[in-house]
Amino acid sequence: MRNMMRFYTVLGWIAVAYMTALFLYPVCKVVYTSVWVNGSFSLANYVNLFSADLYSKVLLKTLWVSVISTLIALFIGYTLAYFITTRPASKQGFWLMLIISPMFMSLTIRLFGWMILLSKEGPIAKGLSGLFGGSETSLLFSQTAVVIGIVHFVLPFIVLNIYTSLNRLESSLIEASTMLGASRLRTFWKVTFPLSLPGVFAGSSIAFALAASTFLVPIMMGGPSDNLLANMAYNSIVTIGNMGMGAALSFVLLVIIVAVLLVMGRLERRGHIAS
Repeated sequence: MRNMMRFYTVLGWIAVAYMTALFLYPVCKVVYTSVWVNGSFSLANYVNLFSADLYSKVLLKTLWVSVISTLIALFIGYTLAYFITTRPASKQGFWLMLIISPMFMSLTIRLFGWMILLSKEGPIAKGLSGLFGGSETSLLFSQTAVVIGIVHFVLPFIVLNIYTSLNRLESSLIEASTMLGASRLRTFWKVTFPLSLPGVFAGSSIAFALAASTFLVPIMMGGPSDNLLANMAYNSIVTIGNMGMGAALSFVLLVIIVAVLLVMGRLERRGHIAS
């Protein structure tokens, strides 16, 4: 027993060392770089970030795109998860695998597929031109294309979380509601949906974190004129060589994501208690 305790203690310290080396140290280094300007402490990078229109607009655009993408993915994801849980148990694995199968492919390849679909020569532009007339208009390199790409990116994570919550529901609760005279819609709204909230909050947390920090989707779907905060941090460091501003942008993005995760985590715990 004592040897087992020592074994787990050693494993625990290895995990702490791993987190310190690969997460905490880089975060501390980012904070240090953002506030240490020309050999002295300064908040100039943060003052510039929140006072300059360019950074403020990109910050607001990042939040807007992240929230919209999360809400759209949540609606689609809940519908898909509910559809899967209402299938026979023997077929749920097939549908679930169909939904999450894109995760086994590189995101770059998936986004190339969307670039073909949304381009001026793609089937969507040709279809819209055929229906409404006029010249073929490309959706590619626009904010709409960025939202579509992010929704495609985060959708499997939301489906998995909501499916897990829905799959744990006691069927007797649904039957009891139906026997008491509630309609299917009322049963869903009063019983099914409230009990699935832990999965909704967990999926939304992951979706928002991925949407706000995504780097590849805005580059491929939005082009150089539709960058988000992560792209601006990269450009500040790599293209311009302003390490301090890049670090400040990265830390602000991290703080926003952590704050949203804390709020969603609190809501998720309330959902668990309520269920």
